[in-house]
Amino acid sequence: MIEIEREVFDEDNTLFYMELYEFFPDSFYVACENQRFSRRKIGDFAASTRDGVMGFVLGLVTIEDEGRIFSLAVKEKYRRLGIGRSLLEKIMSVLEEKGVKRIRLEVKEDNIIAQMLYKRMGFVEKRIVPAYYKDGSDAILMMKRLGGYL
Repeated sequence: MIEIEREVFDEDNTLFYMELYEFFPDSFYVACENQRFSRRKIGDFAASTRDGVMGFVLGLVTIEDEGRIFSLAVKEKYRRLGIGRSLLEKIMSVLEEKGVKRIRLEVKEDNIIAQMLYKRMGFVEKRIVPAYYKDGSDAILMMKRLGGYL
């Protein structure tokens, strides 16, 4: 998972992910070549490539009835195969089962492909978040309502 994060986002959030996993182990899902989805320990993500991890998603309940997708990434060689969409559908389903009524995420302003995916999945742009990323680039805050809630 860390390898994918570095490839896709050029950032290193290893400690952040380890801390989140310690408190929220059911928030991490990966897409593997041998199976559609799997929840695993972060140590397994970082240490093992034999499982053929293609992508991952991290999302959790942040406040009352709001969920947040912190990260969704797919290795470049596995893109455009529906893996990102499947991971997004999975985490949205998990968050809805936990009582979440809306989901938020941030996406880089220049990541048009990801924005298109999120819009197809019902997310709408809310506002620009200036200098959100470590490199100083802006993010677009996007939100989606679940289950007909306003």
